[in-house]
Amino acid sequence: MSKVNDKFAKLLLEWSVNPVQGVRDLFGAEPTKQQIQLIASAWNPKARTAVSSCTGAGKTTTIAWLTYLFLITQDDCRILVTSPSFQQLTRVYLAELKKWKGKMPKKIADMFEITRERVTCTSNKRVQVANLVTASADNKESLQGGHSENYIILADEASGIEEATFDVLLRTLSTGTGGRFILTSNPTRSLGRFYDIFHKDIPGWDKMFFSAFDCPHIAEGFADEIGATYGLDSDHYRIAVLGQFPRTTASQFISAEAIDNCLKNNLPHGSYCNYPIVIGADIARFGDDETVLIARQGPKVLNITQMSQKDTMEVAEAIYQYHRDYVSQVIFIDAIGIGAGVFDRCKQLNLPVREVMGSNKSNKPMEYFNMRSQLWGEMRHWLNNEGDIPYIEELRSQLVAMSYGYTTKMQIALTTKKDIKRLGLKSPDIADALSLTFAEKVYGSSNVIHRARKVVPSNYYYV
Repeated sequence: MSKVNDKFAKLLLEWSVNPVQGVRDLFGAEPTKQQIQLIASAWNPKARTAVSSCTGAGKTTTIAWLTYLFLITQDDCRILVTSPSFQQLTRVYLAELKKWKGKMPKKIADMFEITRERVTCTSNKRVQVANLVTASADNKESLQGGHSENYIILADEASGIEEATFDVLLRTLSTGTGGRFILTSNPTRSLGRFYDIFHKDIPGWDKMFFSAFDCPHIAEGFADEIGATYGLDSDHYRIAVLGQFPRTTASQFISAEAIDNCLKNNLPHGSYCNYPIVIGADIARFGDDETVLIARQGPKVLNITQMSQKDTMEVAEAIYQYHRDYVSQVIFIDAIGIGAGVFDRCKQLNLPVREVMGSNKSNKPMEYFNMRSQLWGEMRHWLNNEGDIPYIEELRSQLVAMSYGYTTKMQIALTTKKDIKRLGLKSPDIADALSLTFAEKVYGSSNVIHRARKVVPSNYYYV
């Protein structure tokens, strides 16, 4: 018996150094080059690993392998396995766990107990656990607290994890050695923390793209079929075959590509100087929301000013000064709620204000559910024609994050501010202020009002 224990201890030591060999010995499987790359990165005690994967590359299988390997080789190990989808955890991940447990030697397989909520590894010296928790705002308490010598987060379909939930996960890695944070996903969304890791200069992350062309598991002809069905330049092809992020998502109102093109624009003065200047004012009072003023001149946004913790009189004074600075032809104010008081005061100051009621019916009822949806539709058309907006990351995030659906009358209806905040995202105050500038087409190039000349009859006649 001691010889058996000695042999097993020797294997554990070998697997702790060479986890890829552990996969071969435990499961009788030969990992692909992509899976080996993921395993090697995840084995770093302070790993920050993110994998943007095509369909069918075996990312969930690799997470299942890693779960077993971590539990059996790492001392004082606690694992949090999470996904935004409960079905992904129970139907896909648990199925992989049970499949690969059945391929392990029986004596080792008997060390593991699998339930819908956890995987427990029991040996003579220790009991180690991997907990399965859905990554949602409702489970924030369950996602918190992961203090152990080897704390590991394995997040599958991480692209769908909302920002507030992701931040909770990241904070659990603040103590001890910092633990491991392993993210894998099909890149289904062009926003969120998973997207940011690949598109921002965030240090410490080992980023990988898994393409179908590098994966021997992908069925022959799969890439050709997706390309023929949806087009080689489609988002379906980018996600499923290339493992690349989409230009737009199914419910994303404005494509990330259109927004990024506008952020890169630097229009010459002559291309916009003859347009009238209009101002959009999205009003907030106290709390997390901001009051935002935006001056736009035709295809160019001239300025974005944000302010917070201001009462109605202070905001009205700020709008008065803003109007003087930019000599605007018209000021569109969100006059719902607190904005009504600001509108009344600005009107009293003889400013060229017009109230906008986003909840009112659209004047294009065949297309839009309400005025707010219509304003965003006009703004989308402007962005698609490559307007010029300053690079403000917060503005980009708000534009990209806006989603929509259809009413029973097939009218476009944007996600409400209330629902956006419920998802843990910030209110899209900057984007809403920009949309207000499209409340009405304004013609002319100056703020001077030209009236018809009055003709006064004369008493003198000339022959």
